[in-house]
Amino acid sequence: MICKFNSSSHVLSFGYLNSSHAYHFSLHQSHANRYKRYIVPVLSVYMDFYVRVFVRVFTSASEIKNTPLKLSYVYQCAGCDSFHLQSLGRTVTKNNSLKHAPGIGPVVPQECSDCGKKFNVGGPIWSAPIHDQDWVLSTLTDVRQMKDRYPAYNKITSVLTTVSEELHEIPLFFSLHNISGTVKCTSPSAVMFRSAVINAGYQISSSHCNPLGLKSDAPWDVIWDIMRCWVKNHPIKEQPRDSPGTAILSKSPQLEANFSRAVAALSKAQVKKVNRFLPNPESHWGPKVRAGRRITSKHISLLGAEALNGAISHQDGNGAVTDKPASDTGATVTNEEENEPSTKRQKTGDGEQASEP
Repeated sequence: MICKFNSSSHVLSFGYLNSSHAYHFSLHQSHANRYKRYIVPVLSVYMDFYVRVFVRVFTSASEIKNTPLKLSYVYQCAGCDSFHLQSLGRTVTKNNSLKHAPGIGPVVPQECSDCGKKFNVGGPIWSAPIHDQDWVLSTLTDVRQMKDRYPAYNKITSVLTTVSEELHEIPLFFSLHNISGTVKCTSPSAVMFRSAVINAGYQISSSHCNPLGLKSDAPWDVIWDIMRCWVKNHPIKEQPRDSPGTAILSKSPQLEANFSRAVAALSKAQVKKVNRFLPNPESHWGPKVRAGRRITSKHISLLGAEALNGAISHQDGNGAVTDKPASDTGATVTNEEENEPSTKRQKTGDGEQASEP
């Protein structure tokens, strides 16, 4: 998750969980409610190192009462990283009338039932769907019909295709490699793990945020039972007694996992071999040098002079933006090895030291 904190929200930071979309939606909804408005997400994607959120804003004072139903606190285990959601609100039907009430919790015990560790609490986050499935499919159809108008056609279609195949009612995802790392075992293939979840009677999909990310409505005891069965067939070395993985594997699985190939283990895009995650467009792909930062010889050696010259620009007197080499701009190019003082120390006749430029 992205670690954020303000006066009303605290989001945990534990590696492979990603609630950056959910965190931003929570803030947008909070600001909209102050003006008797509410938001409806249509698309939210994490791409090129940024979160891009698209929402529709409507005006309705009565709809604001449903805001707590769309927000949840996150309980995340400090040992195995399993997470659970607790809604801020609930609805109660009494005398044929619908009333809103606070949520009931906590939804977890004091210690994790899988590894015995404590829970960290974060949120609130947006736990309602972050995509409008009809809007995404309609946009994807329009883009394919007007392919010539989009220079980034391949990128747009790959992202929208992956988004359209997600489980939209599941707000967070987990990584197969991370849960394998918890029990210190060789990771099963994505197809085998998906098949085991589907054969157990649950849904599972990929996530557009991470090629290794998975979304599933299976509870965590089922996830860990599948990993217990996998480790049983693929033994591992003995681990420290106090590790979360040892505590998880010490319990017998209540579910006998079936790893036989399921028909729905591959999405339609995977069957048709549609590109869902494109390679980086260039080497050293990432955010460029921050504006106003001193450019050292280390930056030049890592990024190259051409990349730096293309990233640095300044405005002329008429406000036009022009590209110039790093040496011609206001940025300072320094050599870290040449930042020594240029003065020399010499002894004078009376034993004192004086400096010369």
